[in-house]
Amino acid sequence: MPPDEGTARPTLLVTTDTSALGDHALAHAQALAGGLGAELCALLVLPDPLPAVADGIAYLPPVSPEDLLAERREAEEGLAARVPGARVRVERAAGRPVPGVILAVAREENIRLIVMSTHGRSGLSRALLGSVAEGVAHHSPVPVLLVRANHPVTPWVGASQAERVG
Repeated sequence: MPPDEGTARPTLLVTTDTSALGDHALAHAQALAGGLGAELCALLVLPDPLPAVADGIAYLPPVSPEDLLAERREAEEGLAARVPGARVRVERAAGRPVPGVILAVAREENIRLIVMSTHGRSGLSRALLGSVAEGVAHHSPVPVLLVRANHPVTPWVGASQAERVG
């Protein structure tokens, strides 16, 4: 993988929603970035708050700017702890579809590869539930590596590492 323009190393983007499945891609991306000598950018997109609905009335409780900032800081600290050494980004969906936020960050960061987890749903469940991974894969200008649940992490060894081992 040739280096990004203006940088010494290519950058990989890994996404998570902080669920066990979402975090499954983190170890895969760390191993791949290490083997390629690439930088790693970890992204968490905070979803918009869901309104409470009762008797046909929707209510969205007010959230202060201080609460939003505290939520973001907590998310950044948690992600940094799960992906040591990675550059961490936490973005708010702010009414945008999550795949669009991921692709916008990929463009801003000059990403060469996106790594994400997927449930591997098909048929009716995929049609009803949608898929962030599918949305990213269909619209991404760069390759997307989809990691299914329970796939073991591959120990990637780059050329510089192979020379040291051999």
